[in-house]
Parts: sequence; C-alpha cells; structure tokens
Amino acid sequence: MKTLNFILSLGLVIALASCGASKKSATETALDTNRDRRAALLADFKKKATGAAVKEAKKFEKDGYRAFLGDLPMEKQIENAWVKTVDVNASGYPEYIVGNAQVTAGNVTAAKSQALHAAKVEIASLTSAMIASLIESSVANNEVTNGEAQTLNKHLQASKELVVADLGQVTKDLEVYRELPNKNIQIITRLSYSATQALEAARQKLQKQMEGETQDLHRKLDKVFNFDRLQLGTNTNVEPED
Repeated sequence: MKTLNFILSLGLVIALASCGASKKSATETALDTNRDRRAALLADFKKKATGAAVKEAKKFEKDGYRAFLGDLPMEKQIENAWVKTVDVNASGYPEYIVGNAQVTAGNVTAAKSQALHAAKVEIASLTSAMIASLIESSVANNEVTNGEAQTLNKHLQASKELVVADLGQVTKDLEVYRELPNKNIQIITRLSYSATQALEAARQKLQKQMEGETQDLHRKLDKVFNFDRLQLGTNTNVEPED
C-alpha cells in the first residue's frame, strides 16, 4: 500500500508540474509521466529491497537453504525477484507475472524439474485470473452476456495447461535449495515472465480452444482482451516484507 501511495503521489506531482507548461500532446505527456513513475518506483523499491533482501536471505540460510554454485548470491536473487513484482510497463500495468514453487524430491535434478513446472503452472493460473477479471469487466460493460462469460471461462480453464506448455523462456529470478534430514532435496523457485507475452499466449490458446464457437463470440473475445483494464497488484503472489 505504501508503494501504491508513492506511485499515486508521484503521478500527481508530475501531472501538476507539467500542466500548462508543455507543448506536448496529451498522449506524449502521459507516456513521459508513466516512464518517470516507473523509474522512480523501481529506484525507490531497490533502496528498500536491499536491506530487506539481506534479512530474508539470512532467514533462508538459517533454515539451511543455499544458492547453487555459480548462481548470484541469495540476497541478490531475492532483490531481483522482488523488483519484478513491482515493475510496470510504459502504460502503468504489470511488466511481469511471477510464480513461486517449493518442491521436495529425491535428488536435485528431479526437484529442479518439478519446481520449474510448478512455478509455470502458477504463472498460468495467475494469467487465467487476470483474464477472468477482464471477462468480468466485459460483463459489467455489457460487452458480453453472463452466458457468454460462462462459456469463455469454461474454455479458459480448459486451456490453462496448454498455456503452461507454451510459456517459452521464463526468467529464473530465485532458486535456492537445502538437503533435508532424510537426504531429500527441497528447492524454492521464483520465475517471472512477460505479462504481455503470457496474455498473448493465453489468448491464442483460448481462441484455439473455442474453434467450435460462433464467430460473434470470437469477435467478443478480442474485445475482452483490453489490457487497459488490468489492475496493479494482480500479477504476483510474491510480496516483500515492510
């Protein structure tokens, strides 16, 4: 909430400062404001994240977790992962969708593979939640009926696993492990993926899933994917401590 208040306050200050003083178009001014907001947001968050990341890393280490040889130090991985949760694009909407996984397996290879898949599933679930929100917004705006929304949500759930398989190259922001007393390996992984690419992959899969539906519903689906309706804070379940 503090970060969101900071964003809103900063946007207001910039808007007031530019009012009547710039010859740029409204669109250009808005883009400049969003870029300034993004830069200020990330700069402010990085300052806060550094100390908090060290604190979080110490908790992980106390519980026996370690970074893999050759990876970034644990506190740096945590800091990078947190920054991804607040990063926004030029329009002010989430730049990344972030997924978590904690997996236990008999060896490192199996644990890594299972954690990667589980985190991708979470990204797909978060993507689906964002699309469900867009569908709900379309109903509120009388762009689709309740019955059409139910059909879209049905196909959305059916296409979720297909989205997981089509996510492509995700970014692994955090990967730490520990050996349990029974010799099993436990891994914690955090992945991030472009929100735009994730939503586009979901849209394509949803269209394919709906091949048997009417052309009218397909046209309405294109209207549903209005990313301007997305809200900050819907892209992740990873939140840093205050």
